[in-house]
Amino acid sequence: MAAADAKVSIKSALRPAAVIAVVLLAALAYRQLAESKGYALRAGTAAPGFRLKDLSGGDVDLGAYRGKVVVLNFWATWCPPCVEEMPSLERLHRTLGPEGLAVVAVSTDEDEAELRRFVSSHGLTVPVLRDPGGRIASGGYRTTGYPETFVLDRSGVVLEHVVGPTEWDAPQALSHFRSLLGGATSTRLAAPVATHP
Repeated sequence: MAAADAKVSIKSALRPAAVIAVVLLAALAYRQLAESKGYALRAGTAAPGFRLKDLSGGDVDLGAYRGKVVVLNFWATWCPPCVEEMPSLERLHRTLGPEGLAVVAVSTDEDEAELRRFVSSHGLTVPVLRDPGGRIASGGYRTTGYPETFVLDRSGVVLEHVVGPTEWDAPQALSHFRSLLGGATSTRLAAPVATHP
């Protein structure tokens, strides 16, 4: 009887590890498939242009940011990793905006009132554009989840694509963006790669 109990105990202990391994392998396989099939925008690709409404109702054209390094973040208020990441994007905007970095948050929320409540309650000053339902996000930018962020050079070419939340105002990130702003050669921004629904 003890041997049977030991087998059940071992199986119970291994089950969570197996589930985690399967999830990690599936995420890696999906990312590899997306890149090999050309789904994700790659570095060196021209960022698709768009014109979206901001929260004041005005039209904002991505082309208006030419000449600036742009951090283009696709997010939603219903996405916990996006909500977790937003304060660091706001701090990045406040810290490096005066130095010429443009941080643009594109919300895919359908509920404009909820979006406005979120922006107000979090004291966001970062420009927030509306892409209800994620037409631009999933179409031209081929996002697969949120948050997803594209770093664009001064001519609108994708330098980096970051999947998942990042601490955008960490010392390493600030140094990275300052080097991009100064035109110096920079290593890629180290960020965890993860997918989120």
